[in-house]
Amino acid sequence: MSFTDRYGAQQHDDITLDRLAGLLATIAVYDGDDEHRSISVSDSDAWNLEFYPHRVLFENSEVGGEEVGSLRGLSEKERLDIADEFIRGDFAALRARPWGS
Repeated sequence: MSFTDRYGAQQHDDITLDRLAGLLATIAVYDGDDEHRSISVSDSDAWNLEFYPHRVLFENSEVGGEEVGSLRGLSEKERLDIADEFIRGDFAALRARPWGS
């Protein structure tokens, strides 16, 4: 499991919701740098949650991998709940969410 910050640096330790909340704060306020306004959490099977300021993308990032979809308009709590499901490996709960395109 790893986090990727907005500049592409990966972190393999301290995979906690508190750490993710800190990373989310780095993309919450517009600072003129749209190119670097996402962070992600990934597992060893290439499943990935990518967080943008206004949406979350759930996908398998391997070549030919599955894009499950996006969710928009989420509160901070909802974003952290989704991340918690991912970190705990609760893919049934993740897939039950209303992912759209």
